[in-house]
Amino acid sequence: MSDTVLTEVDPLKDPELHKVSKPSTKELKVGDVEDDEYLRQFLLFYYEFHKSEGFTVDWEKYDYAFAPRSLDNSPPIGETRTNAEIIRDTTLFVIEKYNKAHRTKKLVFDKHISANYKFASGIICWLTFWATDMASHTPVSQIYQVKVWRRGIRYDIPMFRLKPKEEEMDSIDVEPPTPMPYDDYEKPPVVFLRAGPEAGVPFIFDRSGAFYSYNSD
Repeated sequence: MSDTVLTEVDPLKDPELHKVSKPSTKELKVGDVEDDEYLRQFLLFYYEFHKSEGFTVDWEKYDYAFAPRSLDNSPPIGETRTNAEIIRDTTLFVIEKYNKAHRTKKLVFDKHISANYKFASGIICWLTFWATDMASHTPVSQIYQVKVWRRGIRYDIPMFRLKPKEEEMDSIDVEPPTPMPYDDYEKPPVVFLRAGPEAGVPFIFDRSGAFYSYNSD
């Protein structure tokens, strides 16, 4: 966790939240299951995304578009609000819900860090931000992580937590992705497996479908 000291901020006046989100300058490519480089990057992304439980991804190192994306650097996803406004409104909404559910706390937003999203019968957002519990004996700004799923007017908040320490995240076990089919269903699917400790990457892939057939027995 960063040791950066932040001054208290009024979230409604924070210019960081009101600035217009700018699309990434990188032109992301559409993945093709026949492209080895796409599969290599997909595996690295999959591991990084799931290891951090959706919150921390180094987006700049990927050249392909995946289902989860950075909300900070994506083209506008709404017609009436910028991405920054969506991040602001959602962050303040979940903090308000949290404070109502925990009467002993008064969490005050300090500063936005990052936001990822995925469309899934609505939209799922993974928000990371600094906030201070003003009801504590020694108020200090800390990093929080929130997963929120919006479906129409309904919001579900399955995760609201302080950012875990690195050693806690190290214990998270990421299973290999599910098999990826070709457009030609006569071909066996691409199967993802755990790599050996000498490989230097979390997972490998196999195009024969043999492992898939074996595991499906």
